Amino acid sequence: MLEGLKPSAVWKYFEEICAIPHGSGNVAQIGAYLAGFAEKNGLACITEPCGNVIIRKDATPGCENAPAVVLQGHMDMVAVKDGDCEKDMTREGLDLAISEDGQFVYAEGTSLGGDDGIALAYGLAILAADDIAHPAIELVATVDEETGMDGARELLAEDVKGRRWLNLDSEDEGVLLAGCAGGLTQKSMFGVSRDTVSGSLLRISVTGCRGGHSGTEIDKNRANAILILASLLREMDFGKMLQPLWIAGGEKDNAIPTSAEMVICVNDYERIEICRAFDRAERKLLPVYRMQEPGLSFVLEETEDGGEHMIQEGSYRVMNESSVEKVLNFLSLVPFGVSAMSEEPKGLVETSNNVGIIRTAGDTVIVDSSVRSLVPLRKQQLGDKIALLTTMCGGIAERHSEYPGWEFRPESVLREAWVETYREVYGAEPVVTTIHAGLECGLIIEHMPETDAVSFGPNIFDIHTTSERMEIASVERTWNLLVKLLERLGRG
Repeated sequence: MLEGLKPSAVWKYFEEICAIPHGSGNVAQIGAYLAGFAEKNGLACITEPCGNVIIRKDATPGCENAPAVVLQGHMDMVAVKDGDCEKDMTREGLDLAISEDGQFVYAEGTSLGGDDGIALAYGLAILAADDIAHPAIELVATVDEETGMDGARELLAEDVKGRRWLNLDSEDEGVLLAGCAGGLTQKSMFGVSRDTVSGSLLRISVTGCRGGHSGTEIDKNRANAILILASLLREMDFGKMLQPLWIAGGEKDNAIPTSAEMVICVNDYERIEICRAFDRAERKLLPVYRMQEPGLSFVLEETEDGGEHMIQEGSYRVMNESSVEKVLNFLSLVPFGVSAMSEEPKGLVETSNNVGIIRTAGDTVIVDSSVRSLVPLRKQQLGDKIALLTTMCGGIAERHSEYPGWEFRPESVLREAWVETYREVYGAEPVVTTIHAGLECGLIIEHMPETDAVSFGPNIFDIHTTSERMEIASVERTWNLLVKLLERLGRG
């Protein structure tokens, strides 16, 4: 599909990567692929206990005395798909396509995983090349970055020799990242009591939100489908008539959810009243929310999906009124979006929260929120606020996957080399900044404090969504920049 695109080696490896299912938590196959690449090319390779893969290549002649350079990306992608897409992303690779105007690569019906895939493709192309001057190279491919940066957290410092670190996990060409926010996942769990009732099932759905990465799009005024569903249910205001079997929405805590749904049980009388209430709420809310989300839809439909809460056909275990109330209270009050803007640098999000996932597991409703901040204290305070709210609403709070921020380094040889190379290749000035999204560099530097790191990459738009697309020309320009940078670093 991608034959003819340049640089050919990069696109070849990108296509091979995309043919392997590699959603978070499902990276064994991609790890084996990387190890197989190393063996095929006669390169030293380490697979760490956590699954990280590290591949080494010696310096080219004349570059032996230069410090080693690490090229780094992660193996996992945020695997999301359209509602009507039948692909099993745990077993099947992506269906790559090129846009009609020839400018972008995307995946049909699913996310592309461009930020992880192109990083690895760049690294493999460098390792396979015999005509690029470079110092000693290590490709570090980490596991499960998207769900808690597990690979970076468990990376063994003794397995990596290089301390000049090129993270290739960014998606804005011409922007060099030299710092990022820290984050944590705040989990809110609500035990629910159930009654046994008879009736038929209706599904109430919110669909069509744009979604996006909760670091880079959190300030773009994008609506949260989980919270819209809570507003819709509140507006319907039917107390005991609202008898849910389960509620679900979102796929990753670091992605703004595009859809959410609740399945309820109703008798014939309740069905008529619920339909009327839904129509009234839809007329009131939809015009308001569509100013944010033009593709938004509310759906009320028949379903037979009782899941584990069906006793037998027509008989179901449903949440009682007080259980529904505490979940909706929490969803009505939990903060979402930007909490504070940064004073330095100006215009950057400092602190935010994304309500990313809601799911029903047995008799527990679980909500995962992704808290981010450039300021460690503010990160802790916002996490504590959500935990306190959870407790006040009758739930139990837990904190997971906390990771440090990456502080801007006042002096950086690597940053200066990148900026000089950018000027040489582009004839323009780059943007050097920090980012609200989390990057693995903070954890890497925690393991190896002497590490000098930068992050960059080609243009990728709408990451973590099914609208994700990567600019073809930008991939080539960024490759040229990377090659020139390695040549410069190879000179010492």
